[in-house]
Parts: sequence; C-alpha cells; structure tokens
Amino acid sequence: MKLIALKPIYFGGIVIVEGQQLKTLEQHGRELIAKGYARLADDGNSPQLEPTDAKADKKAKK
Repeated sequence: MKLIALKPIYFGGIVIVEGQQLKTLEQHGRELIAKGYARLADDGNSPQLEPTDAKADKKAKK
C-alpha cells in the first residue's frame, strides 16, 4: 500500500517527513490513515471503479 505522510513518521529506521511517499503493508497503512498520519497516494495504478447499470448490461446481452 502506497501512502503519503501527513505528519512525520518513524518508519524503517528513518523519519518520513510530511509529503514523502512510503510503502507499507495493508493493515499498517490502514492504521496510519485512521490515526491521521498518512493518506493514500494517488499513483494512478489503483483501479477506478465506475458504476454500471446492470439492467442495461442484461438488455445488451439479449
């Protein structure tokens, strides 16, 4: 999970300052986000979910 630090974080023996990116495990990342220490990095690789109309898809298949 890629995050961007919102506050200084001691991670991996170094201090990650505000605005720097870090990579960590899913659970640790969620804890940092919940505590307000980091936010998700928008790297463009995360899947973009687009709402689909299931009824229209079924009609198109018929």
